[in-house]
Amino acid sequence: MRISNSYSSFHISHSYSSPSRTTKVKGKVGLNNSNFECLDDAVTLFNQMVTMKHLPSVVDISKLFKNMISMEYYSAVLSLFGEMQKLGIPISVFILNIVINSYCLMGCSDCAFLVLPIYLRSDILFTPVTFTTLIGGMFSENKVKDAIELFKKLVRKKICEPDEFIYATVINGLNKSGHTQKTFNLLRLMEQGNTKLNIYIYIIVVDALCKDENLNAAITLLNEMKQRGIPSNVSLVCVGLVSGKK
Repeated sequence: MRISNSYSSFHISHSYSSPSRTTKVKGKVGLNNSNFECLDDAVTLFNQMVTMKHLPSVVDISKLFKNMISMEYYSAVLSLFGEMQKLGIPISVFILNIVINSYCLMGCSDCAFLVLPIYLRSDILFTPVTFTTLIGGMFSENKVKDAIELFKKLVRKKICEPDEFIYATVINGLNKSGHTQKTFNLLRLMEQGNTKLNIYIYIIVVDALCKDENLNAAITLLNEMKQRGIPSNVSLVCVGLVSGKK
């Protein structure tokens, strides 16, 4: 995957300002505790973890990073991940997926591709979550063509078997980008394969058809949903979407 030249010198390990005050992490500091109130607390907890006799497990680090992401400390997650690598702390697919998510949430999906070689060097298998996150990040940056190219490459080269979440991400991205026909065509492609079709995917396609004022196709799809055993209350929601566009 080609990466933009503007990101070619971007390093995973960023710098972050050291706290100018002493920070006390709430609660008992330990491997099972990842509670904190601010960035200084998170960094302090990380430093305490890595200076213990036994290095923290990937589960502990994953919990810490997840909490940091929930507080939007994306750049700090990348910084601490760089420290992990320097210290030789074991990494896992969960941690790498979190790092990719951090890049994407920062609007740097190009940089997220720099993480993929780490999977290969560490003999860690890609998961559908890896590419769901990447594709979702690319769509959020309006890189529709690149997102579709990546999706096609996954299928063509069998890098990772797309699951319903990858399909839902692609379909939703196409819908929001105004590509109604491609959204509908991808649904039909899914119906021919072994991927499980969920309610969310159908609702996205119905919504796309309604936005395109193709109500006949939307109603036909609603009928197909009923034939496939989609719960009636969900079908009523979809009917509401259709009627709302009239």
